[in-house]
Amino acid sequence: MSNKSYIFIAIFIFIASVASYFFSLASSDNRQMNVQLLWQGEKIGCQAAFNAHTGSKTWFIEQLQFFISDVEFHSEHLGWQKAMLNNTAFQANNTVLLGTNCRDTQHKNGARNTDNWAVDFQTTVLMNNASRIRFTLGVPFEVNHLNPIHQPSPLNLSSMFWVWQTGHKFMRIELATNNEQWLFHLGSTGCQSTSVMRPPKQQCRYPNRFTFDLPITEQNDGDLWLNMDLAALLSNVDLSALSSCQSEHDNIRCQQLLTNLSVGNTNAPVITQSSVFNAIKTKDMNQGTDVE
Repeated sequence: MSNKSYIFIAIFIFIASVASYFFSLASSDNRQMNVQLLWQGEKIGCQAAFNAHTGSKTWFIEQLQFFISDVEFHSEHLGWQKAMLNNTAFQANNTVLLGTNCRDTQHKNGARNTDNWAVDFQTTVLMNNASRIRFTLGVPFEVNHLNPIHQPSPLNLSSMFWVWQTGHKFMRIELATNNEQWLFHLGSTGCQSTSVMRPPKQQCRYPNRFTFDLPITEQNDGDLWLNMDLAALLSNVDLSALSSCQSEHDNIRCQQLLTNLSVGNTNAPVITQSSVFNAIKTKDMNQGTDVE
């Protein structure tokens, strides 16, 4: 057999293997990443009560919602690939709103459903063979400060927006006891513009966006889950009305929450380990967070 024949055979085998790999990705109909809220490893929802510290008051969730954006997956064959999101009531501009508003759930009366516990990807998403996931907690600067009235859902929700100058609340957590409330609103601060009703032209001094680059553990043919552990976020935070945080840079309670999000390094461009978020691919995970 001539050298040319060997070359043609090698090229054919290479093309066939590549085609087979992409066919395996395209043939999968798994286009969603499920999201689950946990408290110390156990799922939690609107009807669940928890104690932040031993002997402390019993707390309930009133609202827990957050934006993630710029989702990417990493695989050995393709490296990092951006995952495009479908446009839905919870997704726009490759940004998705996750979580629940328990007050709306309990008093719907025909009101719009604001619960969402999944990220819906386009069919071209390459997450089935991925070993890592990367995403940003927050709304991209390019759309963060636009007029919400003219933005698509969910970027038009007034409950997740401050003013044009500061933009969206990237994360809104509101907890309550029978007679007390606690809140954490994460968003950009130190934003400069001519008035609070004008968007800034440059990034805010404290963008308060967090980019996570996390391994996908227990890889098999199961579903992909992104878990958020509320207990890890509230670690070393004594819940009370006085310890609420609206992302003030010099607020010691805010500093603790930001430290919990970033594993102690709020200046890290990418967070490669997290006690708050983790990703897992499994067939055995409980099916979603109970928010009834």
